[in-house]
Amino acid sequence: MAFGSNTSSNLLQNASTAQLIPGRVISIDQSSTLSNGEITVEPMKVSGNQPGSLGIKATPLFPNVKNYPLINETVYLLSFPSGDFANSPGNIKYYYLTPVKTWANSIHANPTPAQQENIKGPNQSKSITEIEAGSPNISTKQNTTSFKPGIYFNEKSNIYPLYPFEGDVILEGRFGNSLRLGSTDISDSTPLNNWSNSPSNGDPITILRNGQDPSLTGSAQFLITEDINKDLSSIYLTSTQQLPLSVSSTNEYFSYEDSEKPTTVSQYSGSQVILDSGRLVFNTTQDHLMLSSQKSINLNALNSINMDTTGPIVLEAGQVLLGSKDATESALLGDSTVDLLQNLISDLSSLLKIMGSQIGNNGILLEPMGTTARTISNNLDTYQTQLDGLKSNIVKVE
Repeated sequence: MAFGSNTSSNLLQNASTAQLIPGRVISIDQSSTLSNGEITVEPMKVSGNQPGSLGIKATPLFPNVKNYPLINETVYLLSFPSGDFANSPGNIKYYYLTPVKTWANSIHANPTPAQQENIKGPNQSKSITEIEAGSPNISTKQNTTSFKPGIYFNEKSNIYPLYPFEGDVILEGRFGNSLRLGSTDISDSTPLNNWSNSPSNGDPITILRNGQDPSLTGSAQFLITEDINKDLSSIYLTSTQQLPLSVSSTNEYFSYEDSEKPTTVSQYSGSQVILDSGRLVFNTTQDHLMLSSQKSINLNALNSINMDTTGPIVLEAGQVLLGSKDATESALLGDSTVDLLQNLISDLSSLLKIMGSQIGNNGILLEPMGTTARTISNNLDTYQTQLDGLKSNIVKVE
């Protein structure tokens, strides 16, 4: 496609004026309409005494990955031709990159005051270095109101950044949620984590964490690693690692033969997926929930294992053992057993009725056999009427 001289001139002019502009976020579009993360930025004169006065509107640079800043945080702006480039090649639109980490190790908030603001209280003389080390810099009531990150953002002092091991790719949110694409690291130069116990460096591991250990105290400037037993919710995808998960139920797999017992969770090393949280919910809205295993499916609980359904519970297996893995007694077929007993009772009843009416050589009923036979015959009639009530209307066996 050929461009005219004016268009080419505009393109060259745009390219020559493109630059990174540092700026402080002064407002964020919170409207209910599709704002696409639009912010208003006050350009910063890094070498001057006063900030810029022009408010520049900007949107996220990347369409699929967005890292929204807070009010008073610093971002870099990039200028590019606008979406109406075809009709107006000279129009410029601004886009912003992720917030700048202005405070050491802070992943929670990185606010920067305007150059004319003084965030120190009347008796405060702490340096930025002291504040970064964890010493609070108390502001006056007036300045606390005017200088804060965001509008409704709740600033916390205990959101700790993750320790980076060699080669890690880490994505951290502001609230103790994170994704680590890491590996085993067994070098002596870095502190060990609780998953680096596989035979060699570089074995992959992926850790998705939502909510860090709530008991952590002290300065949020020091680095931490994930803790599967203390973080609120975690998903671990391992390759060769052994994870020290403390399971809630410590039953020692009583239903297995000794030679077939699964390796305990804390002792297993190999590829596995571990989900750990206060509660787990698996729900399907259209189709089946499928569980498939090469060996066994173990359900292990401290209180009970319950199954509730309005439909049938179907167990189809080569053998069903109830009560113990050593169970040897065979279950009876209820309907067949009742039918057999009814036939037996019917035959006995016929025999006893004959015996109860037997007459001796003297023409008199044989006693006491007759009385006993008649009594038992009457009892058998009662037993026979009770047999059907012994059959379950819910549990069926084949």
